[in-house]
Amino acid sequence: MDILDGFLYGVFGGFLAELLGLFKLRHQAIGSFPVWIKSPFYWIITILMILAGGILVVVYLKSAFAFSALIAVNIGASAPLIIGTLISQTPQPPIGKIN
Repeated sequence: MDILDGFLYGVFGGFLAELLGLFKLRHQAIGSFPVWIKSPFYWIITILMILAGGILVVVYLKSAFAFSALIAVNIGASAPLIIGTLISQTPQPPIGKIN
């Protein structure tokens, strides 16, 4: 799998994950949709997370991981969880004196 294919599969996975969130709203009346659905901030973050899915797949591919298209889609769909895990595992700098 080349970099562009991996990126596109990851973006597709990110899109599917976001689509699932919207799919869950299908039984609500149009007037009772959440306020955030019309927020530009929500849609900007949604697009960024979809792109993050593609970028994560590229990072995996650049790290010499070889995997199938299905795994690339899965990584793209899991982007928010992967990013959250990476951020939560960032080591804290030691507390001490400032020179």
